[in-house]
Amino acid sequence: MSAFLGHIHYWLYNKIKRVVEREKLIYIKAEEKWGADVDELQQQVWQTYGEPLPDGDLADLIDQSNIHGWLQRQINVAETREAALIKELLDLHGDEAKAVIEEAFVEHGIMCGRHAKDAGSYNVSEIDGLYKALNDYLLNGMPCDQGDTVVENTPTRLVWEGEVCLQERNWSRTGVDYKVMKMFYQRWLASFVDTLNPSFTYRQTADTLAGDKVNRHEFVTN
Repeated sequence: MSAFLGHIHYWLYNKIKRVVEREKLIYIKAEEKWGADVDELQQQVWQTYGEPLPDGDLADLIDQSNIHGWLQRQINVAETREAALIKELLDLHGDEAKAVIEEAFVEHGIMCGRHAKDAGSYNVSEIDGLYKALNDYLLNGMPCDQGDTVVENTPTRLVWEGEVCLQERNWSRTGVDYKVMKMFYQRWLASFVDTLNPSFTYRQTADTLAGDKVNRHEFVTN
């Protein structure tokens, strides 16, 4: 990648910040329910995996001599730290924590969907516009990592496949339950799409974890 900070670098940086934003929302909801103990837990997670980036312009934060490496590290840190917080909450509070975290993912998906809709940059009445918005808001690895392929695209159904879940490598560092993380992500995706256009539904129809050869996702009209 070039040492020049272009559109794609800010595009990726904004997606990283949305993971950090969701992590903060999980923390806020957990603190409201369980109090000061959650603050101690968060500090432990930060000490192990690093603190969130401070607010600021990317040009003031990034390592200009290693743009690609810096962005890759921020993806790894953000996804791993969020998964670590989730694992600790689940270990401590079980199903209660699962409900709180799921609520945060749904709420954040709605927030992002509203932001995308208000931006006016996407034709959310059409399925291609929904898919473009999703790719602009969902952190799914580096641009050079992308393994997803659209295999069907009609006005009423869009299907895409990939052989790997790019988040899994970061989740696995924490020991969090992969199935639970997939469920949280699917709830985020569903609420994001429903907020953009409730005439469409997101669903995952194949999962390598279940023995399928690919991960398959789709948007379909209701």
